[in-house]
Amino acid sequence: MTRERDPEPVPTAMPPAIPGGRVSAAAQWPALAGFVAAEARLQEAVLARGRVTAGLYEFVRFGLKQGWACLFGGLLLALMLGTRLVWPAHAPVARYDALFLAALVLQVAMLRLRMETWSEARVILVFHVIGTAMEIHKTAIGSWVYPEANLFRLGGVPLFTGFMYAAVGSYLARVWRLFDFRFTRHPSLRLLAVLSVAIYVNFLIDHRGIDLRVGLIAVAVAAFAPATVYFKVWREHRTMPLLLGLLLVALFIWFAENLGTLSGTWLYPNQRQHWSIVPVAKLSSWFLLMIVSYTLVARVNGIATWPAVPAAPARRELPMARATHLGLAAAVIALGLLLRVPHWGLPLAIHHYGGGILWGAMLFLLVAALRPGSWGLRSCLIAAFAAAALIESSRLVHTPALDAFRTTLPGQLLLGSIFSPWNLLAYGVGIAAAAALALSLHRERRRAALPA
Repeated sequence: MTRERDPEPVPTAMPPAIPGGRVSAAAQWPALAGFVAAEARLQEAVLARGRVTAGLYEFVRFGLKQGWACLFGGLLLALMLGTRLVWPAHAPVARYDALFLAALVLQVAMLRLRMETWSEARVILVFHVIGTAMEIHKTAIGSWVYPEANLFRLGGVPLFTGFMYAAVGSYLARVWRLFDFRFTRHPSLRLLAVLSVAIYVNFLIDHRGIDLRVGLIAVAVAAFAPATVYFKVWREHRTMPLLLGLLLVALFIWFAENLGTLSGTWLYPNQRQHWSIVPVAKLSSWFLLMIVSYTLVARVNGIATWPAVPAAPARRELPMARATHLGLAAAVIALGLLLRVPHWGLPLAIHHYGGGILWGAMLFLLVAALRPGSWGLRSCLIAAFAAAALIESSRLVHTPALDAFRTTLPGQLLLGSIFSPWNLLAYGVGIAAAAALALSLHRERRRAALPA
């Protein structure tokens, strides 16, 4: 994390205003607004004690704000663990029904106390419905099970489970306001919407042997890697790579899932006889599902840009005519055929991964040649790597017709047959090399420049 000076004055004892005209999250909730002046006095005392004390205070403040952001999810998790310990086996109200009613009360209370806005609540409701629909599908195919009987349920899914997904949306909505998120180089909401739909569809079809999560993760990483989030803990905004922040949130959701299964609220097939840690591979599922929730919240909150960042250059150039791109792509294809078709007796690493590098370079050049007029360099890079990841992931899909095509020379060259993450690395190297070559050869030409 790095620190950035804010363009606005240091808050005073008055309810602090956030740049853009919004009032601070503390002042928005009456139960906390009365403490704003008291905290201002505490801050003065902390600053008078030096930088070490101020650093410790900011660290504690960060933890308290994070805890306040995940209030709904934390209370729901506490209810799961608590009812597991004390709920009578033959109580007139089933434990799952008690959790459902308690979650309803919590949600109503957060709205009544203005701890959530109605616009945020609508987004959380959408994620609630999406999560419940996926739960019905996943329990039907045996991915996990809710072992206790109850009244409020759809199929094999207790209705409180939707609130577990809503808790993720609630956290993102609240942490966004509490830390006054600002961004640079944020991916477009249109791209995130398409990615979110693809993620959700993949969750519904992956049990049929068509699992594209590796490609979807690659697209998400390529989209979020350039972005930086600016978040305000106390007096100044600090920075973090947005992708790192999303991965940390997915990690803590995985921790919470372990506690949820420890409470016996739901169980995976490997936990029915005795509890064990949720497989680390589930992190990928939570990362992708969080992208869906993040997209919904981002559409409501909007993407505020960091005002102190110097203006970026008007364009980042890839100034090559489309015909030149196609000519370079043809040259790369010829090199690839020359490397792969004759038997040169080259080492396997050069024969295989060299072809992968050339294949990635060809993809980038074709995307750059066929791109929409508004696409810039980054859009071409993202599209090329997304196409490479999806084609590589297609090797996990097997049908008689597809496998028969893979045995032919065109099938071997276009699709390949064996999935490997190392292939993705080779494609990435080729894509980056082609982009660098295009920039270095034609930087001085501007007629076909791509906007940044």
